[in-house]
Amino acid sequence: MLDYWLASRFGRAWLSLHKGLRPRLGDLPSECALVARGEPLPAGRLWRAQDFAVRVWARFGLVVFLPFLPVGIALSALRHVRGLADVLVGSLLGMASLAGTAMAQGGMIRYRSDRTRLYLLRADQEATEKPLPRGSPGCPRRSDFWVMLLIAVVAYAILFYAGSGSDHS
Repeated sequence: MLDYWLASRFGRAWLSLHKGLRPRLGDLPSECALVARGEPLPAGRLWRAQDFAVRVWARFGLVVFLPFLPVGIALSALRHVRGLADVLVGSLLGMASLAGTAMAQGGMIRYRSDRTRLYLLRADQEATEKPLPRGSPGCPRRSDFWVMLLIAVVAYAILFYAGSGSDHS
């Protein structure tokens, strides 16, 4: 599952930059890697991995979006330099696309995480030590990443088409 594999990689990078978080969150990139391989985790551990993955995707989206303001300022100052303005516009679109895709991925994982949490709240202690039942709405699916990526691409295509002015009439 690519969404959890990437969350594992991004999570390791995040924790290497914030060493103070390692005592509390250090094992969670490994848990995400287990989810990515499709290994069944007890519901409690799955929920922690899902919650961590949501936070990692949100941070990735924010980090990708951080340069948006400086690039936007540079674009407004250099909009008359044709080649450079095109590069800056492309950079802005790329940052917005990556940030939006990260937020979409995080949103899907948050949906699964909320379903897992609801299961944990309703289940007895013994059930939390076992994997979620097959077909449970909290179970991550291999298609989640690709569905959200497709939705994001279609949304960007619609926005790009709508924003391209009267060229399409």
